[in-house]
Amino acid sequence: MATAGVHAALLAVWLGAFAASTLLEYAPHASLWFPPAAVTFSALLVLGARALPVLWLACLLSALITDRLYAQGLSGNEIALSGLVFALTHTGAYGSVALLLRRLAWEASPRTTLRKVSVMLIGGAVASGLAALLGAWGLTRTGMIHPDEFPGLLAPWWIGDYTGLLTLGSLCAVVLVKLAGRAGITVPEGIQSFARGRRGPGMSSRAALKLAVLLGTSALVLAGAALFPEQETLPFLLFVAIIIQLWIVHTEGELCALAGIALFGLLLVAATAVLHLDAQALTLQFVLIGLAATSHLGLAVPSLYEDNARLRHLLTHDVLTGAHSRAFFEEKVRAGMAAARHRGEPAVLAMVDLDGLKKINDRHGHAAGDAALQALARTCQRHLKTGDVLGRLSGDEFALFLPRSTTADAQARIQRIEADLEDSRAPARASFGIAELTDAPESYEALLARADAAMYRNKR
Repeated sequence: MATAGVHAALLAVWLGAFAASTLLEYAPHASLWFPPAAVTFSALLVLGARALPVLWLACLLSALITDRLYAQGLSGNEIALSGLVFALTHTGAYGSVALLLRRLAWEASPRTTLRKVSVMLIGGAVASGLAALLGAWGLTRTGMIHPDEFPGLLAPWWIGDYTGLLTLGSLCAVVLVKLAGRAGITVPEGIQSFARGRRGPGMSSRAALKLAVLLGTSALVLAGAALFPEQETLPFLLFVAIIIQLWIVHTEGELCALAGIALFGLLLVAATAVLHLDAQALTLQFVLIGLAATSHLGLAVPSLYEDNARLRHLLTHDVLTGAHSRAFFEEKVRAGMAAARHRGEPAVLAMVDLDGLKKINDRHGHAAGDAALQALARTCQRHLKTGDVLGRLSGDEFALFLPRSTTADAQARIQRIEADLEDSRAPARASFGIAELTDAPESYEALLARADAAMYRNKR
């Protein structure tokens, strides 16, 4: 029953989108956008092949609506044949891309990645082109479109489909993911990203204000284009809307960004109909495509930031213990030594060596040895202050750099660390060696060697 509800909602939305496209036609069979393309693409992406019967029924009904709209007087068989041809070409074109993406999405990351967005933009363009070419060619064979209209219909059909897909496709996918979840329909993990706003599911007042700025600015430009039709360059001022939308993309959640694309698209199509901007339709289409495409690319930027941050963390930190890597620790200490000398402040470098790591590994296994290393690193990190640095230099050797600390300060800190290690259940005991920075010129290597020598003296 729940699945039937999803199918009924899908049929209603598709037919409503088709009705909206017919109301916004600026030429026969040419609309500013074709929202059913977005519904079909998202339905096949989210629901898979189970959406096909509903989509085919919607296409058959659209053929009947088209015949009545243009008073073509086709027979029942011709209408049925036209509906069947449109159903096969329309779902076949979008299904070739959407179903492929759905198959790949079972193993894909739920994040919005540049690869996903690129496939959607390029694949959507290919699917829209196929839908236009096959659909127009097929309907000329059934008599719904006159053969002489075929060449001039291809570009408007293609652009209209692509505009509708980019404007509403992702938002439709969000709605369908939520409906499918409630109906118990399994959705691939890799296509759920847009339904997971990275800054929370709600719409804040700040986000609503930004959307209002986007729509208000766009409305002023469109009103100016209507009032001064002789100024053909006025619609190009809508590039300001693209800048505002990118501001929204990079400062608000994904759902807010998708809402911005959809609302901007609705404003354009409404203005075209109400303000009679038919002559500017092609310009407005490209503005809408540009805003939608740049917005989707912008949505992939956070995943690039996350990947870069993850790679940097892997390069600068030890995976097992979370301490800084040897190279990064050395870089931090050299900078810290220079800063301490410049400000005339004390600083201490302390060597830390885990006692008996080989025995722990031999007696209890390497997992126990790893646990001891982690326990030592966690204990040291609990006693770090702002500006302190912990690094892992080798298998069982760590080092602490303590700026603004004297030898006495470092000894007190080490005593607390040792006390914590005594109280812990992990078999982690350590030896320490301290070297304080002097006024005399001294390299990082020399300071480290002094701390290392002090540590080995303490071991003995």
